[in-house]
Amino acid sequence: MKKWLFSILNLAALAGLVLAAPLPAVAAPAEQALPPAGQSADPGRAQAFIQLVNNWTAPDQPAENNQDLPQANPDLVIYLTFDDGPDPDWTPQILALLQKYHATAVFYEIGRNARTYPQISLQVAEAGQMIGLHSYNHIELTKLGYNDFYLEVIDTRDAILDALSSRPDLEDHLTPCLRPPYGAVNDSVYNRAYDLNYAISMWHLDTRDWTGISGEEILAIVERELEPYRVVLMHDGGEDRSETVRGLELVLHELTLRGYHFEPYCTATGQEYNH
Repeated sequence: MKKWLFSILNLAALAGLVLAAPLPAVAAPAEQALPPAGQSADPGRAQAFIQLVNNWTAPDQPAENNQDLPQANPDLVIYLTFDDGPDPDWTPQILALLQKYHATAVFYEIGRNARTYPQISLQVAEAGQMIGLHSYNHIELTKLGYNDFYLEVIDTRDAILDALSSRPDLEDHLTPCLRPPYGAVNDSVYNRAYDLNYAISMWHLDTRDWTGISGEEILAIVERELEPYRVVLMHDGGEDRSETVRGLELVLHELTLRGYHFEPYCTATGQEYNH
């Protein structure tokens, strides 16, 4: 450190930067030359010089404040999905976190919620996220006849399209993907969805955020079951989702540090793969 200060002071002297008098109450080290007492000083330059010394001698900042996040590994992909929205309280908070981490997800929306909060459905698409269907009334599709099944799907689709009607350029954010409520499926559900040109979207990793567990517990579940190309189930509506928001932030941060990136499981062209 003393060698650095000696070099800085010599450079300053060569540049004409001098101090009018030695710093008060501080003894200068023997190897440092004090400026002549009678020499005038430029206050502005002197202050700049002091700041320069302070910058050089200041303690290093913690590593986490200045380190770059690791570059994403193309083989480390996770598919984040959110059910039961849109919700005016929780969906915007989740969108903000996804934007912060440059993550894209799929929001499987309930039709009646899209009718009630069309502006939130629009925000989802405007944020670059994808939208899938989660039925209109959140009822088990396995218990429905064909006509009721058809209405649950088509009415949800139409509610979302109406929400996006002011932005026709965003209609391709509505995907041909259907997530059955409660994950309840049978051959009839698969066949009827196929007849309507919809893929059934299930999941591999249930974070159990719907039970009200803490954000830290959500992270622990994800870490325990983490593998590339897994579909992760979370929720942005239905209940108090404050711990979901907390857990999502922890998951995004931890997985990003590990080199993961977050892509949409379903797009306008279809699903990554079928279950």
